Amino acid sequence: MDLRLIAFFVLSSLSIAAALGLVLMRNVVYGALCLGFCLTMVAGLYALLGADFVFAAQILIYVTAIAVIFLFAVLLAGRRVELTAKPFNATAPAAALVSLAVFVMLGSILWSAKSAWGFLTASPSATTAEISALLMGPYALGVEILGVMLLASLVGAVILARSLAVDKEERK
Repeated sequence: MDLRLIAFFVLSSLSIAAALGLVLMRNVVYGALCLGFCLTMVAGLYALLGADFVFAAQILIYVTAIAVIFLFAVLLAGRRVELTAKPFNATAPAAALVSLAVFVMLGSILWSAKSAWGFLTASPSATTAEISALLMGPYALGVEILGVMLLASLVGAVILARSLAVDKEERK
């Protein structure tokens, strides 16, 4: 058995286990940790495929965003009671049935299109130089606009959090 295949099965099974842990955890903090672990395993899959830019973006953007989610869960939830929630409710059986149906449907589509899987044997190549040339070339204005929009949303979130804290203090 090839070492890359073993690494794929280990990373994918750990990713699936972390995703299940995320869905089934009652504690928000543990759920955020499971989400961070799941996204780290997905980043490992990207590295295994040779997608170096996507690997770095996954680690820098998504996994570090889990730290922000973790902080918001702890700081904004305040009381210990709000940190735990019931993961199942009346819609859980219907959601499981719909999820199973989507899984079967996607599996059958992939199985019927297995003759087109020839593109998966292509050798990976470095993608960072090509993507950076595009982002700093014709798409530079779009990247700058996206940065300004993200900064504005961050400032809005801070203003909203402060106004909620002021309202909470005025009620006391």
